[in-house]
Amino acid sequence: MSKHDEILEYIHALPEGAKISVRQISANLDVSDGTSYRAIKSAEKEGLVKTIERVGTIRVAPRESAGEGNLTFQQVNRVIQGTILAGRKGMAHEITRFIIGAMRTEALETYLEKGALLIVGNREDAQWRAMDNRSGVLITGGFGPAAGIMEKAESLGLPVISTSADTFSVASVIQRELYSRSLMSNVVTADDLVVRQEKYVYDLKTADVREYIPADKMTVLVEGERYIGTIRSSDISSVDKERYSEWLQQNIEVLPSGTLQTLRQVMSWHQLNIVPVVDRERRFLGVVHRRDVFREFEPRKLSTGMSSEEVIDREIRIDENRVHMKVMPFMTDEYGSITQSAFMRLIERLTAVVLKSRGIHSYHMDSLNLVNVKLVQLNQEIVLEGNIIDLGDQFLRLEVETSSEGNVLSKAMLMIQHYSDHKK
Repeated sequence: MSKHDEILEYIHALPEGAKISVRQISANLDVSDGTSYRAIKSAEKEGLVKTIERVGTIRVAPRESAGEGNLTFQQVNRVIQGTILAGRKGMAHEITRFIIGAMRTEALETYLEKGALLIVGNREDAQWRAMDNRSGVLITGGFGPAAGIMEKAESLGLPVISTSADTFSVASVIQRELYSRSLMSNVVTADDLVVRQEKYVYDLKTADVREYIPADKMTVLVEGERYIGTIRSSDISSVDKERYSEWLQQNIEVLPSGTLQTLRQVMSWHQLNIVPVVDRERRFLGVVHRRDVFREFEPRKLSTGMSSEEVIDREIRIDENRVHMKVMPFMTDEYGSITQSAFMRLIERLTAVVLKSRGIHSYHMDSLNLVNVKLVQLNQEIVLEGNIIDLGDQFLRLEVETSSEGNVLSKAMLMIQHYSDHKK
C-alpha cells in the first residue's frame, strides 16, 4: 500500500467531526508534509474532509449526491402523457440515451444501445432495430407498432410507448424536464454544507460540572442524538435538565432540504454564525457555517446549456453602481415586456455590486417595493442605478432606479438585512 493510500485509510477511520492537519498526519504516520497535504486535498475532493476558514480541516460524513440522474421510462411517459403499449415491466428502468430517429436505419446502429429510448414515427424498420439493440421505443404521431414488435418488446421487457404529439413537441417536453431536473440538482441545500462539530454542542445526557468554554455565541442543546434547541452560549452555566426551556431560541434550526436562501435569511435575521441542521425526526445532524452560506458559489453548469441567469450575467455591463443591459427576447413575456424574474436577476446583480463596494458580503433581501412608471420593453437599452440611502447596524435601504435614454422607467426600494464580518 502506498503512503497516499495509507493516509486516506487513516482519514476514513477517523470519527466525524475529528480535526486533522498536515503536521498531525505526518507525525502519526511518519510521512512527509507534502505527502500529507496531497492526501488531504484528495480526501477533500472525495468529500471525506472539509476545510473551514479559521476552524481548520475536519472529518465529515460523505454526503450522497442527489445527482442529475436519468429519467426513467415511467417519468418520460408521465410528462408526455403517452400510452404504454408493451414492456410495462421495464418502465422503472433509467434511460441511458435519447435518440431521435431522423436518420437512415443503418446509421441508427451507431447510437442505439441497451437502455436507450428511440423517438420515432411510423418507421417499422427503425423500431425493429431498436428491439435488436435492447432499446425502448417512443412512437410519435399516434401510430402503433406491428404485432411482432409488441410481442418481442413484451418478452424482453422493453417499453413501447405511443403519443399523438409530433416528434419535435415530444423532444421539447423531454428537454424541458431534463433542464428542470438539472436546475434542481444544482440547488445548494443545508445537507450540502452541514458538518458535525462537537464544540458547538452541549449534551444534556453527558453534561457535568466542568467549565464550559463556548466556541460560538450560540450553543446547540441535544440529548443524545435528539435535538433540544439552541441557546446563547453565555447562558450555558444556567442550564440544567429542568430549566433549559426558558432559554431556548425559537426558529433557529433548518431541515437538510433547506435552501441556501433559507439559510441566508435565518442567519441574517438572527445574526448567527452557525445554524443547526435537524431532520424531521428531530435528530441533530450538525451545523452550517456562515462562511459557507455567504461565500460566492460557482455558476451552475447545466448539461442542457446555459441558464437564463447565466446569460444575463454574461451580457450585463457594470459601471460602478450601475448595471447596463439590452432587454433580450428570453427576458420578456408574450407582450414584449420584461418578466419579473429577469428584472429581479438584474436587481440581484446590482445589489451585489453596490454592497460589495461598501464591504458588505453577507446579506439577505428582506422586502422590495416597486413602482413602475413606464414599461420596460424588448430591445430597450436600460440602466439600473443603485444607491444606499440608509445604513444601519443590521439593515440598509437600497434605492434602485431603472431608466432608458434619460427617462425613468421604474423605482424600487429594497430593505436588506446585512451581517458585518467584524461582528463577534
